[in-house]
Amino acid sequence: MNAVLAFALILLALPARASDVYIGVEGARGAGRRSLGLSAFLPEKPADAPDAERLRSVLREDLLASRYFEIVENGPALAPEADASALSAWRLSGAGLVLSAKAARSQDLLTLSVKVRDVSSGETLLERYYRQNEKFWRTLAHKVADDVVRQVAGRAGIAHTQIAFINDQTGAKELYLADYDGENARRVTSFRSLTLFPRWSPDAKKIAFTSYRAGNPDLYLYDVEKGGAKAISSRQGLNIGGGFSPDGTRLAVTISAQKNPNIHILTLADGSLQRVTSHFGVDSSPTFSPDGEQVAYVSDRAGNPQIHIQEISTGRVRRLTRLNWCDSPSWAPSGEWIAFSGRANVKDKMDIFLVDVTGTRTIQLTHSQGSNEEPSWSPDSRFIAFTSTRNGRRQVFVMDADGSAPRPLLNVPGNSSAPAWGP
Repeated sequence: MNAVLAFALILLALPARASDVYIGVEGARGAGRRSLGLSAFLPEKPADAPDAERLRSVLREDLLASRYFEIVENGPALAPEADASALSAWRLSGAGLVLSAKAARSQDLLTLSVKVRDVSSGETLLERYYRQNEKFWRTLAHKVADDVVRQVAGRAGIAHTQIAFINDQTGAKELYLADYDGENARRVTSFRSLTLFPRWSPDAKKIAFTSYRAGNPDLYLYDVEKGGAKAISSRQGLNIGGGFSPDGTRLAVTISAQKNPNIHILTLADGSLQRVTSHFGVDSSPTFSPDGEQVAYVSDRAGNPQIHIQEISTGRVRRLTRLNWCDSPSWAPSGEWIAFSGRANVKDKMDIFLVDVTGTRTIQLTHSQGSNEEPSWSPDSRFIAFTSTRNGRRQVFVMDADGSAPRPLLNVPGNSSAPAWGP
């Protein structure tokens, strides 16, 4: 525990005021949203009605959460096979599109027939048949939501994604997973130790994290599909994963090896290390750029911990921030912003900031509502998960990328922290 405390204390300091810049989130505040009528889901037989209702309920929440749609619900129930003349009532209700569906269950198998149509032209935009084991019924609804977003908005949906986080309800800090909406939270490690800093692989099949399970802060790799974790770096001292390369073959890590922490790149195939920084102070918390050619990290080489960017091939370094304290950088998948936690002045609480990759704009997203740390981007760069104490304990929150609409992701016992949004 002393090593982690030392590592955390080594990462703190920042003055400079955030610029007043609005970061727009497409679909936020109703701008550009499509009006989508959501018909009642029809059951194939009366016994299927509960399944139809719960699938529709989750899909409705997914579509609202996407910010791409205004949901209209005052139209009549509509069967997917109904002809175009049946759409007139939905057109009068103000819907531009209408989604209809029919659900059925056969033992432990759920099926769902879905159709999305333009109410003016009658054109079918999406028609699909889904089958899913009943045990994973929420996955079925999420899949439909992502298909609708892709077909109508032309963007990849995030309803199928998961968020990894750390929770201490068992008395130890363990790794947990939850759906992107906070549902289906479950513990996946039982190390009975201190577990920290989860990071997803790009294919969503692995999660790197640090644990004191063997007494040293070793780096582990958890297999999401099969379960189980194995140590991939157990050098004496800190072994902390910062983020995977875009191709998933390398991991940016903080290694101390009984010396000052520095940034390395770990090749997963053979365990070899490439040293990126060689600094007498502390360099930590690396995050890859989306193209894999740069890393952003925290360094105290300027006196206080600040965010720096370094080109891997040339070693060229640029400093981005000038605050009192900076920590936990997270590079947006879209490439133009880096989120981080920090404080502008020494007496401030920690808050979430953005800095652009040129270092010319710094934007404060949270404002002293508790301590706000450990930001992690959604894969579409439209939302940010983070840790906040604003409700009296550490909880995982999600907000839009412009800092609006912050809300608790989940409500589980104990303290939750260090969210990592999966791909």
